[in-house]
Amino acid sequence: MTANEVVRNLINSSVIARCMAVVAEFGVADFVRDEPTPVAELAAKTGTNPDALNRILRLLAGHGVFAFEPQGYVHTEASRLLVSDHPHSMRSFGRMMGMPFILQRFTELGQTARTGKPTVDWAGLLGYFAEHPEEASVFNQAMVGKSGIVIPAVLTAYDFTPFGTIADIGGGRGHLLKAILQQAPSANGVLFDLPRVIREASSAASARLRLAPGDFFRDPLPEADAYVLMEVIHDWADEDAARILSAIRRAAPPRSRLLIVEALVSESPGPHFGKVLDIIMLAVTGGRERTSSEYEALLKSAGFRLERVIATPSHFSVVEAVPA
Repeated sequence: MTANEVVRNLINSSVIARCMAVVAEFGVADFVRDEPTPVAELAAKTGTNPDALNRILRLLAGHGVFAFEPQGYVHTEASRLLVSDHPHSMRSFGRMMGMPFILQRFTELGQTARTGKPTVDWAGLLGYFAEHPEEASVFNQAMVGKSGIVIPAVLTAYDFTPFGTIADIGGGRGHLLKAILQQAPSANGVLFDLPRVIREASSAASARLRLAPGDFFRDPLPEADAYVLMEVIHDWADEDAARILSAIRRAAPPRSRLLIVEALVSESPGPHFGKVLDIIMLAVTGGRERTSSEYEALLKSAGFRLERVIATPSHFSVVEAVPA
């Protein structure tokens, strides 16, 4: 590939991303059958224009998302991930990345480049979702869909059975913690998150899983043998991330473990998922993905010592630390 092609393709990659978001929004993949489905039928079922939809699908098929046959479009392994009820569906993630509020953050990336801060930070994003429940639902579905891949990878890579009490800090609706407790049948769990999130997670409560509403910037955290944070620290810049980790350190017994599940940024050159996610954090939340050495420094500032970084069968790793 020539240098001109590399630059041109990167500049135009936003076009493909928008097509993916549009197809996800209209649920096109839900109506593609195993045999070729005519584009006129897909357009009728999704309320789209047949010509416009055909041109969008034609572009995506050129990248392996759907396949074109003379009678219509069929699924590929990639396009099946856009089906709503696929066990690892990414449709909601595609819809989330196509929401105007999220897109606006990238439109304003030049301003973020000048200031180093997004035009709306993580707290502002949460405030927006509190006022727009439909978009909040899409966001929550996207996070659940993404965790459907990450959680099995974490359980494959890390053994939670030695712990008696496991606290999931900022654990949302408890998908990770419930999976951990299945792997570690002798353990009990504590799900800690904001009161409104805990109210939505009420069905997760059980004899072994206790709900603990609170704000990790203000309220004491529970005592536990292990603290798990999955995609929490990356939402925050270093100062606030250190505050969260320091709050855990104040609650953590001397022999406890801190387990941070994140997509670390590779310290070597070349394309890497963590580098893409890092720019999403820069634009959308004001947070960041971090390298292993950056985590080591951040943990040290909060009173922890980095013990090891454990790769998982996914883009995510487990950063394991202990009280210093």
